[in-house]
Amino acid sequence: MSDAIVICTTPGRDGWLADCLESVHATASDKWPLIVLSDFSFELGKIRWLLANTTLDRWFLLHDTVVVHNADLFTQAFSKPLSCAVSTCPTKFGMYLGVYARRTLERLERIPQPDTKDQAIFWEKAFADEYCAVEDVPVLFTDFDDAHAPFEEERHGRNNLVLTNPHLTKYKGTWA
Repeated sequence: MSDAIVICTTPGRDGWLADCLESVHATASDKWPLIVLSDFSFELGKIRWLLANTTLDRWFLLHDTVVVHNADLFTQAFSKPLSCAVSTCPTKFGMYLGVYARRTLERLERIPQPDTKDQAIFWEKAFADEYCAVEDVPVLFTDFDDAHAPFEEERHGRNNLVLTNPHLTKYKGTWA
């Protein structure tokens, strides 16, 4: 089975991407292939691209706004038989974070293509619910959510809600 780590970014987010890449290189780049996808297609566009343009069986989808603290995050997630969600906020695969399986994606009727951030936020829950209706997806961290976020922080020119645990930190710019 071929697995990879995929970082989703958008042109112009060099500071965020540098932070994320540095953390992944420091923890896990020698164990799994690393792919960086940079375009304006939002997370679902990148999932669609991976499905159409790679032969990967599974990939761990990260935002550029994630800092990884140790490779155990990936070891735990890739030890699951198929998919694995990082969080349940606001539903499984909240923030689109986790391992997606080709086998599950191919069973879905469609993978929508959001054109705006508002649409991407809408599909975050709707798509995850459709995905989880096809596969019973385990969750790594049920308390990795907005309610347990210890603080807000200014970073890379915006205010962020900061979700953190010993495995990763996620800086959320949209959480209201």
